[in-house]
Amino acid sequence: MKKLLAIVLALVMLMAMGIASAEEPVKLTWWLFTSGDGPVDWQEVEDKLNEISIEKIGVEIDYEYKNFDQINLAVQSGEYFDLAFTCGWYNDYATNLANGMFLDIAPYMDLLADAKALTPDNLWAGVTQGDAIYGFPHVKDYGIEVFWILDSAFFRDELGMDLKSYEAQHIGFAEMGEYMAKYVELHPGEVPLKISKAGTTSWTNGIADWITFEYWLGLDWDLKGTEDELKVKSALDIPKFVKYVETLHDWYEKGYINADAAVTESMPRSIAGIVQSGQGWFGAETVWANACQNEIFISRFDGPYLTTDGLIGSITAVSSYTNYPEEAIKAINLMNSDPEYRTIARYGIEGKHYEVVADGVVQRTDLGNTNMSLSAYGQGSYALGPVEASAFEAVPANPNQWTELVERYSAEAITSSALGFLPNIEPVADQCLAMKNIWEQYIYELQTGTSDPAEVLPQLREELEAVGLNEVIAEIQAQLDAFMAAK
Repeated sequence: MKKLLAIVLALVMLMAMGIASAEEPVKLTWWLFTSGDGPVDWQEVEDKLNEISIEKIGVEIDYEYKNFDQINLAVQSGEYFDLAFTCGWYNDYATNLANGMFLDIAPYMDLLADAKALTPDNLWAGVTQGDAIYGFPHVKDYGIEVFWILDSAFFRDELGMDLKSYEAQHIGFAEMGEYMAKYVELHPGEVPLKISKAGTTSWTNGIADWITFEYWLGLDWDLKGTEDELKVKSALDIPKFVKYVETLHDWYEKGYINADAAVTESMPRSIAGIVQSGQGWFGAETVWANACQNEIFISRFDGPYLTTDGLIGSITAVSSYTNYPEEAIKAINLMNSDPEYRTIARYGIEGKHYEVVADGVVQRTDLGNTNMSLSAYGQGSYALGPVEASAFEAVPANPNQWTELVERYSAEAITSSALGFLPNIEPVADQCLAMKNIWEQYIYELQTGTSDPAEVLPQLREELEAVGLNEVIAEIQAQLDAFMAAK
């Protein structure tokens, strides 16, 4: 009898374990971008997110923030993941797509219905290849606009500029030198433009439709509408690129740029001077004001442009090797359609990392600024949930900024004729790698103004041509011509 009872109890325990196992949430790994170590308080935020995702879709997510070195190592070593942030400059979308790393999510679109309904139709062109869809494009500033971020205390209080008319000012790139000259005159020994080796943020984005930015090949925007608008060019043959690096060198020589820029790894906005730049939108001034820890205003000097590179500026892709494709798609849908979930992922815990200050507007706390600092556009839709207020009354938040952004893109954006084209560099991979290595030897000094373009550019051209620049251009041009013919 005791033996029979023991067997019955064992069976009951096994059944209970089986039921518990069946109720266990599916566990997913999601790779996200960070330039450093990731947000300090993320584990607490992740726990809160998992409470929601387990309840709503039966999924628990391990979010892993990876910097450039970490993501490259993870990809090269074949590390397992279910979802990942990818774009043209991080976890390279085109290369990974060519290598079969991303899943075609077209068969699962019914599971993405909520998020898809919130996504502009023209945003899908970057991730669509024929009938296949290789990723979910995030709703953000997908049309390229590049801005000056300017210190109000200098430009308003000292120069007397009317900040309310900033949208109409459109201070050009080279024109900014005139204002920096005034600053140096009024503040001897001070540097107005403090940058890292990455240069002035987003300075290249309005120069060309970068077909493959990693190798500095693109379509010259100034040739748009001419018979040469689809001619693939090296940056060295795009006059605007040459003019920009010449301008940067002039600024460096005049002391407008910090002397150690080319060897400075990073430059926080809070100490980056009275002139900064960035790709953004009318409304991003609240985000930048908080990052600068100062009252600022913005002036657009390039854009808007609609390009493939812009459309793939922020994507969540699903691994081709995921064990849980449906659950991964449900997770994307949750992140990009559930305002509560999205707000927690972006801002953290209400009352600790942020406070609600108005309908559709939140403000980060000091702890939120330090311990929940992250690139939120890499998580999912930037347009979902509340907008961020600045800490400065003169820099008010605009809850309607995303509706206005989409309308502005429709009315103003210059659209690339090569929209949707993604090159396959595999036939010229060796040449491309050699070109990339050469560019890395020169670009930091060029984009900080440290080196003289008159001396460097001819030498750079000679080295690039020696390793196959012309062959790479010919290959990508042939691919683009075929793409356009099929289109």
